[in-house]
Amino acid sequence: MNENVLLMRSAKARLEGKWINVAIGALIYLAIMSIASSTSLLELIIYGPLTFGFYLYLACNVDTGVNNLNLLFKGFERFGDTLVAGLLYSLAVGIGLCLLIVPGIIVACGLGLTFFIMVDDQKISGLDALQLSWNMMKGHKWDFFCLNFRFIGWILLSILTCGIGFIFLQPYMIVTCQNFYRKLRYGTF
Repeated sequence: MNENVLLMRSAKARLEGKWINVAIGALIYLAIMSIASSTSLLELIIYGPLTFGFYLYLACNVDTGVNNLNLLFKGFERFGDTLVAGLLYSLAVGIGLCLLIVPGIIVACGLGLTFFIMVDDQKISGLDALQLSWNMMKGHKWDFFCLNFRFIGWILLSILTCGIGFIFLQPYMIVTCQNFYRKLRYGTF
Protein backbone atom coordinates (compact mmCIF):
# COMPACT_ATOMS: atom_id res chain seq x y z
CA MET A 1 0.00 0.00 0.00
CA ASN A 2 1.17 3.53 -0.79
CA GLU A 3 2.88 5.18 2.20
CA ASN A 4 0.85 8.36 1.74
CA VAL A 5 -2.34 6.36 2.12
CA LEU A 6 -0.98 4.89 5.35
CA LEU A 7 -0.09 8.36 6.65
CA MET A 8 -3.60 9.58 5.87
CA ARG A 9 -5.33 6.54 7.41
CA SER A 10 -3.21 6.89 10.53
CA ALA A 11 -4.21 10.56 10.77
CA LYS A 12 -7.90 9.62 10.53
CA ALA A 13 -7.43 6.99 13.23
CA ARG A 14 -5.61 9.46 15.50
CA LEU A 15 -8.42 11.98 15.03
CA GLU A 16 -11.19 9.48 15.71
CA GLY A 17 -13.42 10.70 18.53
CA LYS A 18 -11.70 14.10 18.48
CA TRP A 19 -13.17 15.65 15.34
CA ILE A 20 -15.46 18.12 17.12
CA ASN A 21 -12.69 19.34 19.42
CA VAL A 22 -10.13 19.79 16.65
CA ALA A 23 -12.77 21.44 14.44
CA ILE A 24 -13.40 24.01 17.18
CA GLY A 25 -9.65 24.62 17.42
CA ALA A 26 -9.43 24.95 13.64
CA LEU A 27 -12.38 27.34 13.61
CA ILE A 28 -10.66 29.60 16.15
CA TYR A 29 -7.34 29.42 14.27
CA LEU A 30 -8.92 30.07 10.85
CA ALA A 31 -11.15 32.87 12.17
CA ILE A 32 -8.20 34.71 13.72
CA MET A 33 -6.09 34.23 10.58
CA SER A 34 -9.00 35.47 8.41
CA ILE A 35 -9.45 38.59 10.53
CA ALA A 36 -5.68 39.20 10.53
CA SER A 37 -5.53 38.82 6.74
CA SER A 38 -7.38 42.12 6.40
CA THR A 39 -4.09 43.74 7.44
CA SER A 40 -1.08 42.09 5.81
CA LEU A 41 1.27 43.31 8.54
CA LEU A 42 -0.87 41.84 11.31
CA GLU A 43 -1.14 38.56 9.41
CA LEU A 44 2.65 38.38 9.06
CA ILE A 45 3.12 39.10 12.76
CA ILE A 46 0.69 36.50 14.08
CA TYR A 47 1.18 33.80 11.42
CA GLY A 48 4.18 32.14 13.11
CA PRO A 49 2.98 32.24 16.73
CA LEU A 50 -0.57 31.18 15.87
CA THR A 51 0.51 28.41 13.50
CA PHE A 52 2.92 27.05 16.11
CA GLY A 53 0.09 27.10 18.67
CA PHE A 54 -2.33 25.33 16.32
CA TYR A 55 0.22 22.60 15.53
CA LEU A 56 0.95 22.21 19.26
CA TYR A 57 -2.77 22.03 20.05
CA LEU A 58 -3.35 19.33 17.43
CA ALA A 59 -0.30 17.31 18.52
CA CYS A 60 -1.41 17.40 22.16
CA ASN A 61 -4.99 16.57 21.27
CA VAL A 62 -4.24 13.56 19.06
CA ASP A 63 -1.33 12.26 21.15
CA THR A 64 -2.81 12.58 24.63
CA GLY A 65 -6.52 13.25 24.10
CA VAL A 66 -6.21 16.49 26.08
CA ASN A 67 -8.30 19.26 24.54
CA ASN A 68 -6.60 22.43 25.78
CA LEU A 69 -7.57 25.38 23.57
CA ASN A 70 -5.10 27.58 25.46
CA LEU A 71 -2.35 25.80 23.52
CA LEU A 72 -3.50 27.69 20.43
CA PHE A 73 -1.82 30.77 21.87
CA LYS A 74 1.36 29.14 23.23
CA GLY A 75 3.31 30.45 20.24
CA PHE A 76 3.06 33.94 21.71
CA GLU A 77 5.12 32.73 24.69
CA ARG A 78 7.89 32.00 22.16
CA PHE A 79 7.08 35.09 20.16
CA GLY A 80 10.58 35.83 18.87
CA ASP A 81 11.28 32.32 17.60
CA THR A 82 7.84 31.73 16.11
CA LEU A 83 7.77 35.21 14.56
CA VAL A 84 11.15 34.63 12.87
CA ALA A 85 10.06 31.20 11.62
CA GLY A 86 6.78 32.55 10.26
CA LEU A 87 8.30 35.64 8.65
CA LEU A 88 11.20 33.82 7.01
CA TYR A 89 8.93 31.01 5.81
CA SER A 90 6.46 33.50 4.32
CA LEU A 91 9.24 35.57 2.75
CA ALA A 92 11.02 32.57 1.23
CA VAL A 93 7.83 31.04 -0.17
CA GLY A 94 6.62 34.44 -1.41
CA ILE A 95 9.87 35.09 -3.28
CA GLY A 96 9.77 31.56 -4.68
CA LEU A 97 6.20 32.03 -5.90
CA CYS A 98 7.19 35.27 -7.62
CA LEU A 99 9.82 33.26 -9.51
CA LEU A 100 7.28 31.31 -11.59
CA ILE A 101 5.39 29.36 -8.87
CA VAL A 102 7.41 26.11 -9.00
CA PRO A 103 10.30 27.53 -6.93
CA GLY A 104 7.75 28.64 -4.34
CA ILE A 105 6.30 25.14 -4.14
CA ILE A 106 9.80 23.69 -3.75
CA VAL A 107 10.61 26.16 -0.96
CA ALA A 108 7.25 25.54 0.75
CA CYS A 109 7.90 21.79 0.70
CA GLY A 110 11.48 22.21 1.88
CA LEU A 111 10.45 24.36 4.83
CA GLY A 112 7.16 22.55 5.44
CA LEU A 113 8.31 20.77 8.60
CA THR A 114 9.43 23.94 10.43
CA PHE A 115 6.56 24.16 12.91
CA PHE A 116 6.48 20.40 13.53
CA ILE A 117 10.15 20.65 14.47
CA MET A 118 9.45 23.60 16.79
CA VAL A 119 6.59 21.75 18.48
CA ASP A 120 8.80 18.69 18.88
CA ASP A 121 11.81 20.64 20.23
CA GLN A 122 10.62 23.51 22.41
CA LYS A 123 14.15 24.96 22.66
CA ILE A 124 15.02 25.21 18.96
CA SER A 125 15.13 28.68 17.42
CA GLY A 126 12.97 29.60 14.45
CA LEU A 127 16.00 29.95 12.21
CA ASP A 128 17.41 26.58 13.27
CA ALA A 129 14.01 24.93 12.73
CA LEU A 130 13.86 26.32 9.19
CA GLN A 131 17.36 25.07 8.49
CA LEU A 132 16.65 21.63 9.98
CA SER A 133 13.45 21.36 7.94
CA TRP A 134 15.32 22.20 4.74
CA ASN A 135 18.01 19.61 5.55
CA MET A 136 15.50 16.91 6.52
CA MET A 137 13.55 17.44 3.31
CA LYS A 138 16.51 16.84 1.00
CA GLY A 139 15.31 14.05 -1.25
CA HIS A 140 11.81 14.15 0.28
CA LYS A 141 10.25 17.32 -1.15
CA TRP A 142 8.52 15.42 -3.95
CA ASP A 143 7.08 12.93 -1.45
CA PHE A 144 5.76 15.79 0.69
CA PHE A 145 4.31 17.54 -2.36
CA CYS A 146 2.56 14.32 -3.46
CA LEU A 147 1.16 13.84 0.05
CA ASN A 148 -0.27 17.35 0.09
CA PHE A 149 -1.54 17.02 -3.49
CA ARG A 150 -3.72 14.10 -2.37
CA PHE A 151 -5.86 16.68 -0.55
CA ILE A 152 -6.75 18.67 -3.69
CA GLY A 153 -10.19 17.06 -3.99
CA TRP A 154 -10.94 17.74 -0.34
CA ILE A 155 -9.75 21.34 -0.74
CA LEU A 156 -12.11 21.85 -3.69
CA LEU A 157 -15.00 20.35 -1.71
CA SER A 158 -14.16 22.63 1.21
CA ILE A 159 -14.28 25.64 -1.10
CA LEU A 160 -17.70 24.50 -2.35
CA THR A 161 -18.94 24.52 1.25
CA CYS A 162 -18.02 28.22 1.45
CA GLY A 163 -14.97 27.28 3.49
CA ILE A 164 -16.81 25.42 6.26
CA GLY A 165 -15.15 22.14 5.26
CA PHE A 166 -11.75 23.61 6.12
CA ILE A 167 -12.47 23.38 9.85
CA PHE A 168 -12.33 19.60 9.45
CA LEU A 169 -9.84 19.42 6.58
CA GLN A 170 -7.16 21.59 8.18
CA PRO A 171 -6.64 19.29 11.21
CA TYR A 172 -6.70 16.21 8.96
CA MET A 173 -4.03 17.67 6.69
CA ILE A 174 -1.82 18.83 9.55
CA VAL A 175 -1.99 15.52 11.43
CA THR A 176 -1.19 13.70 8.18
CA CYS A 177 1.83 15.97 7.65
CA GLN A 178 2.80 15.44 11.29
CA ASN A 179 2.83 11.70 10.54
CA PHE A 180 5.11 12.42 7.56
CA TYR A 181 7.43 14.43 9.81
CA ARG A 182 7.56 11.73 12.49
CA LYS A 183 8.16 9.01 9.90
CA LEU A 184 11.02 11.02 8.42
CA ARG A 185 12.56 11.99 11.76
CA TYR A 186 11.97 8.88 13.85
CA GLY A 187 11.21 6.17 11.32
CA THR A 188 7.70 5.68 12.69
CA PHE A 189 4.55 7.69 13.22
